[in-house]
Formats: sequence, C-alpha cells, structure tokens
Amino acid sequence: MAKGDDGNYLQHCVELAAACRLGTENPNALHVAFAHGMAPFESFERGLSDKAPGLSRCRLKAALGLAGKPRQEGEPAIVTAYRCVGASRRYPNSAEILRTLRKDLAGGIAETCPVKHKQLAAAWAGSPVQTAMASWRCEVQPGGVLACPPDLRVPWLFTMDPMTYRQHGPYRDDNLHWNDIALLRGPLRRYVDSKQPGMVALFAYGMQEERRRAFWGFVEELSSLTDMRYQKHQITHNGRNKNLAALLFSSLDIADGFLQDAVEEIEDFALAAAMENGGEGYSNWKTISRILRNHDEGTSPEEL
Repeated sequence: MAKGDDGNYLQHCVELAAACRLGTENPNALHVAFAHGMAPFESFERGLSDKAPGLSRCRLKAALGLAGKPRQEGEPAIVTAYRCVGASRRYPNSAEILRTLRKDLAGGIAETCPVKHKQLAAAWAGSPVQTAMASWRCEVQPGGVLACPPDLRVPWLFTMDPMTYRQHGPYRDDNLHWNDIALLRGPLRRYVDSKQPGMVALFAYGMQEERRRAFWGFVEELSSLTDMRYQKHQITHNGRNKNLAALLFSSLDIADGFLQDAVEEIEDFALAAAMENGGEGYSNWKTISRILRNHDEGTSPEEL
C-alpha cells in the first residue's frame, strides 16, 4: 500500500522470515490470510535514484540493487524474492513475494478497491488462495476468506498491512484502530485453538513517539487476549518517524532478535558488494551501515 517505500521492505522481510520459519514446521503447506491485498504489482512511488527520504530506504535500495545481480549463496530471502518478481521494474504485494518462496499457499486475500481486486482475482485464479472484494473486517468472520478453516491442519500466517494505526479517528479499512481488538480476538483465537504453528504480523508506518506507544499497547493487549507471545521491532523512516513491525506467534518458538535479524540481514551483503566495487562505494556503505545500526537514535537522512 505504500507503493514501494521502505515500509513495504520492512513488511516483506518480516513476512518472508515468518514463512521460512513456518516452513521448518511443515515444508509442504502454508495457510495465509492477507488483510490488505494491494494489486499484485504497482509502480514505485518515488524514483529509486532520488535521495533517500529515510534511513530504512537504504536497505530497500540495497536489496533491489543486489536483486539485479546474479544469485549469491546464502543471500537474504528478500533479495531472492525481489529478483524472482523483477521488483526493480515494478513493486510486488506480499502475496507475490511469498509465492516466490512457497508454492503451496492456500488461504485468502481481502481488498476493497475494485480495480486492484480484479487484478488479484486474475493472479490467483484456479489456486487454493481465494480473494474477496471486501473489508478485512467482514472477511475475518466465519465463512470469510480470512477466517480460520474449521479443519486447519497446517501452519498459518495472518498478516495486516494498514496504512497506519490510530487510537481514535476515522474508522477506515486502511487504518487499524484500538477497537479492532474486539473484532480480531475471536478470529485469531480460532487460529490459535487449531494448535497449528502460526504467526500474526502487524505493521504501522511513519509513527511518532506517542502513536508508537499506543500501537505497542495494542499489540500487547491483543497478545494477552489471544494467548500468543510476541516480538516487536522498529526502524527509522525519517527523522523521529518510525516504521513498526510486531510478530505474534503460537505453538512454536522463535529466537530472540528474530525480527531484527530478518530486517538487517541485508547490511552484511550490501557491505560485501560495496567492498568488491571498492573506493567510494565501500566508503559510502560503511557510513550508511553505521547510521543504520544506530537507527533508534532518530538520525536524520542528511547525515548520509
């Protein structure tokens, strides 16, 4: 929904890491539920040659740059996925990203825009993934494409990519609200009660400190009500604005630092690529890498 900005990069890294981890539980099947579909591919919001508006966009540029080169052994999953879908020319949604990794997806995608839904329906025609031109708030109910199947026997991933989180304000489909806890509690408990390994990924973008605290409070409350543990991570978008990711998980364990590792894995590979080029490229990436590793201090993009 952010059309190729660094928020989507955060989302894709987390979802790919989650899918890889769930693949260790069952390599043959994964049930997915995408609450905010987006078209299969959309154009970039900003030209990639523009000056980075935020530090985390450097990671996006690095991943896309590496995706334009031959595959390297052990490269981050995000690089492989971007290469597979040709992300340097068009920006993919989460469903396209995940099916580069998993060919066994089943589940559902919700999207309210008729034009985008038409493209989604065509992209997934004949597959076990169903689409619905409807709000996720309707589709999480029994019988909806995002609802837990009554006989679920495989790992699951439920992911929400709203534009932002709001404690109050307009009750729109592209916003996540505190009151949505009441809507999500029952549907997510049904996933948890299946006893299958599963994860819920939640994202919020461009968040100032007060709204960050409110979002983390939402995550903590939802975790408590659904009996799931969680990890959280944030990266600097621009100045004091942060992009946030939370991962709730049930019937499995994940390592400490799981989210941070998924997002920052790109740095070592980008630094190695810069070293091969030598000179200015290496020096520039060393500076960028140093700033990225201190992103929670709110460093401004001018320091690049």
